[in-house]
Amino acid sequence: MVLASRILYVCVCLFGLMYCCRGRTAKRSDVYIAGFFPYGDGVENSNTGRGVMPSVKLALSHVNEHPTILTNYRLHMWWNDTECNAAVGVKSFFDMMHSGPNKLMLFGAACTHVTDPIAKASKHWHLTQLSYADTHPMFTKDAFPNFFRVVPSENAFNAPRLALLKEFNWTRVGTLYQNEPRYSLPHNHMVADLDSMQLEVVETQSFVNDVNEPLKKLREKDVRIILGNFNEQYARKVFCEAYRLEMYGRAYQWLIMATYSTEWWNATLDTDCTVEEISTALEGTILVDLLPLSTSGDITIAGITADEYLSEYDSLRGTEYSRFHGYTYDGIWAAALAIQYVAQKREDFLTHFDYRVKDWELVFLEALRNTSFEGVTGPVRFYNNERKANILITQFQLGQAEKIGEYHSQLSHLDLTLGKPVRWVGRTPPKDRTLIYIEHSQVNLTIYIVSASASVVGIIVACVFLAFNIKYRNQRYIKMSSPHLNNLIIIGCMLTYMSVIFLGLDTTLSSVAAFPYICTARAWILMAGFSLAFGAMFSKTWRVHSIFTDLKLNKKVIKDYQLFMVVGILLAIDIAIISTWQIADPFYRDTKQLEPRHHESMDDILVIPENEYCQSEHMTIFVSIIYAYKGLLLVFGAFLAWETRHVSIPALNDSKHIGFSVYNVFITCIAGAAISLVLSDRKDLVFVLLSFFIIFCTTATLCLVFVPKVRLVVRKFFSFCSCLLNSNFRLSVISTMGCCIMFINRSF
Repeated sequence: MVLASRILYVCVCLFGLMYCCRGRTAKRSDVYIAGFFPYGDGVENSNTGRGVMPSVKLALSHVNEHPTILTNYRLHMWWNDTECNAAVGVKSFFDMMHSGPNKLMLFGAACTHVTDPIAKASKHWHLTQLSYADTHPMFTKDAFPNFFRVVPSENAFNAPRLALLKEFNWTRVGTLYQNEPRYSLPHNHMVADLDSMQLEVVETQSFVNDVNEPLKKLREKDVRIILGNFNEQYARKVFCEAYRLEMYGRAYQWLIMATYSTEWWNATLDTDCTVEEISTALEGTILVDLLPLSTSGDITIAGITADEYLSEYDSLRGTEYSRFHGYTYDGIWAAALAIQYVAQKREDFLTHFDYRVKDWELVFLEALRNTSFEGVTGPVRFYNNERKANILITQFQLGQAEKIGEYHSQLSHLDLTLGKPVRWVGRTPPKDRTLIYIEHSQVNLTIYIVSASASVVGIIVACVFLAFNIKYRNQRYIKMSSPHLNNLIIIGCMLTYMSVIFLGLDTTLSSVAAFPYICTARAWILMAGFSLAFGAMFSKTWRVHSIFTDLKLNKKVIKDYQLFMVVGILLAIDIAIISTWQIADPFYRDTKQLEPRHHESMDDILVIPENEYCQSEHMTIFVSIIYAYKGLLLVFGAFLAWETRHVSIPALNDSKHIGFSVYNVFITCIAGAAISLVLSDRKDLVFVLLSFFIIFCTTATLCLVFVPKVRLVVRKFFSFCSCLLNSNFRLSVISTMGCCIMFINRSF
């Protein structure tokens, strides 16, 4: 009896439940949206239409089964095959508007040339339109206020690339885009964003067919970070040309918008490159793309996760697939929530809804703008009619596109932890430019110290000779060689030694402000030294030549003061030239950049040697005057020395040595002038050679003129000492007196 009563109770409950459910089902009203899909065989983008249709069915099923969404309504889609043809699409639109039940919203389309005329017509019908697959950037809120899309537009791919620039400190970029509105419009937005971020856009290149010339121009401008906007077909051509121009690898980084098919680089029929060559050029390239499904693992509005949705989608799709399936699924949910919003605000919307009524348009626009939910592709919300979705970031690594992160558009956050590590072709991220390192060329410090030390030693030796010449000036042998003129030779040699020290000075050892004064000191010291030393030797050679060529040898006398006058005239000419030069056209520091070279151990660093020079506005004129004047003097001096090469006059005991010194000065001056002109940019080499010539020439002059005199005095001194040692002890006083008389006679 108890069992029978329990069975009766269960039957009553089941009957009541069936009655309630039947009553709920009977109360639900049908609502419709119009769908536009490219679907038929052989139709452009038909893979998109057929690939998203399973997600449409899933979404409608999940919406209609949801316990809180559209509880009093059942959502249906009235769809047509647009054949990706504008005429067919527009006809489908008008057919659906004039037949069957009212369509509350438009859903689609996937082809821009179908979406565009429908979006323009829908404004006049005051219908809202929600696209699931059209990413063309021309559909803006200003131009198409009734148009929304659940898939992000191609403008959305700019933000993650800008975030990557910031992440890797790239501030200098170039752009390359296909000259079509789909690619030029987001490119223009990106350039504006780059300007607002104060990043340098070095070069912007577009192409219609030929990609070779734009790539060459980017390479000429040394663009290393390249932002690319182009379709799949031209992507293969671009990277084929990049391979040929070697615009890939360690030194280059490509950041491209790539809503392409899977393994798009393998279809090489439209290029002259092999798959391996394109893969080589692609290595390291970073691509931004649509994120197929959310990776957050959050429960969606349908009560399932993205993985659970994908499992259901895969069970329905068979061999069909479209990257837009997740966005289509979320688009149906967005439409359902918008209809529910309208139903809550206007309970009479089914009976009073009518096309071309502005009020219905406004309430549907309000509904979509307030739509916000967690979808299988991430958070769904519209900002200025655009969806801010998460963007997938991949990198081409070892022949495959590997996920390296995501960009969360709503948070403006770049996350490079959601995938494989970023892999660089080189050791570090590519630099955004060839770094220019200006290397100030200076004389090698060791060489300078050695040369300066040799000059100091030479000055000390010259001082010894000067002291010797002054002390023994009254000795007959030295007195006959005009010791006062010899003093001028020594002073001139000191100055030429000193010029070596100033010749190696530059701004690294002094300062930029002091450099013009160093230039002036070089000119004054070297000119004065040359005039004193060579002028004295020239005047002595001239005296020998005058006496030698005069038949009345004993009657012609040329005094020392006449020779001093010759030196004075030469020195006065120098002072006049240098003074005029410095007053009318003073020196300043000038620099010259030499041929650049790559750094020996560091990548992407170009070293440009920079030499500094003493310069003035009319330097060529003054240098030419000095070269002409000194050159004539050298030639004439060499001629006089040659003419008197066989002269041997006891009264002019150093004439041969002076002649040799004149030859020496002539040869070294000619060689030095030629070297300074030909090798002016080889700073170390020029300094070494000029220093050697100056030191050698000056030292040789001092030795030729004064060593014989020193030897003679030393020999006389040793002769005196020998005489004393050989004297007999008994005759020591007499012998000592005799030796003294002999030494005095030889000296005077």
